Amino acid sequence: MRKISWLLVLTVALSLLAIGPAWSSDTIKVGVVGPRTGGAAATGKAFEEGIQLATDYVNAKGGVLNKKLEIVFEDTAGAPDKAASGFERLATRDKVVMVLGESHSSAALAEIEVANRLGIPFMVVEAWADPITAKNYRYVFRAGPSNSGVVNDTIAKWVAAEQFKKVAIVAENTDWGLGIAELTEKAMDKAGVPYLTVTTERKSQDHYMELTKLKAFDPDAVLAFVYGTGLHYFVAQAGEVGLTPKAIILDGAGPPSLWPDFWPNVGEYGDLECFVSSMHEKVELTELATQFRKSYVEAFGKAPTDYKSRSMFDAILIAADAINRAGSVDAEKLVEALEKTDLTVTRGKVTFGTEKGGPEYHHWMPPMLVIQWQNKEQVVLFPAEGATGKLKR
Repeated sequence: MRKISWLLVLTVALSLLAIGPAWSSDTIKVGVVGPRTGGAAATGKAFEEGIQLATDYVNAKGGVLNKKLEIVFEDTAGAPDKAASGFERLATRDKVVMVLGESHSSAALAEIEVANRLGIPFMVVEAWADPITAKNYRYVFRAGPSNSGVVNDTIAKWVAAEQFKKVAIVAENTDWGLGIAELTEKAMDKAGVPYLTVTTERKSQDHYMELTKLKAFDPDAVLAFVYGTGLHYFVAQAGEVGLTPKAIILDGAGPPSLWPDFWPNVGEYGDLECFVSSMHEKVELTELATQFRKSYVEAFGKAPTDYKSRSMFDAILIAADAINRAGSVDAEKLVEALEKTDLTVTRGKVTFGTEKGGPEYHHWMPPMLVIQWQNKEQVVLFPAEGATGKLKR
């Protein structure tokens, strides 16, 4: 009986160690999901940069709950099945207390199901499809753009401000592309702006068939919802067929126009292209944004370009703030703390919507800019209060 008792005590002790590494180790783990490989691997690189700067920042200020913050990054490659399994590994193998990240909506839609099933708080950073938060899952938050927010608050208002008479909409055949195209159609209908919509394969390197239709339509602007290097092919081929510069292309995703291979891939046809972004060197919304830029240059020897590095930086600060205010890594307490977030980060003041019924639930929409390449210089066009120049045609 004595042997059995000691075995029971030993078993219980080992079980407690197994289920609680966030408390038993010297660190508290937070997971990150995103594409480190595949067509959007540049996003994974931007996430890594944000992780490095944010963990240094948080740990220099005492960490979380008097422990070091540790980030565990799972590669999703933008694939829903890989995203779901990677998320589950973070929760079950690495015992993270929260998960952040993602930039592909199809991957995020798979991940939120795992988060909901396992009861792990998940803060989406750069996946824009409305259903991500419109499903109103308790454990799902978004600290970044949504399709409806980008269209209604930025793109539609920019089209009106520039007085475009006719626009074309090009959408990749993904959850994000088709979703944002539908919202854009509704916005153009409301504004009374004629439009033509065409869809294209996300990974296609040949957009000439779609461009033939667009050129015949003769639009003033082309709203391109194509992510990754597919956007580069589209911009280059639009220039080759003479659609641009008469028509102005707006990259409705943003980062592909800032990736290092943008100019090598598009050449002279990149000039006058526009894109949405939440970052510009001359338009900083907070003191922390200026501090982030300085730290980035010191760490990497160059100015930040892909704003997703800053998005990840912000998300980690939001997570650390919630953990410290919760005083716990309990999932329910973390959700409650996130719902009460009132924190200024690089992109502004973060508060999450708490009213159920739409995509605004558990969502904070950061302000976005419309920027144009003019002789390889970034010029902010919209909103007017942040503009550093005017549209060139």
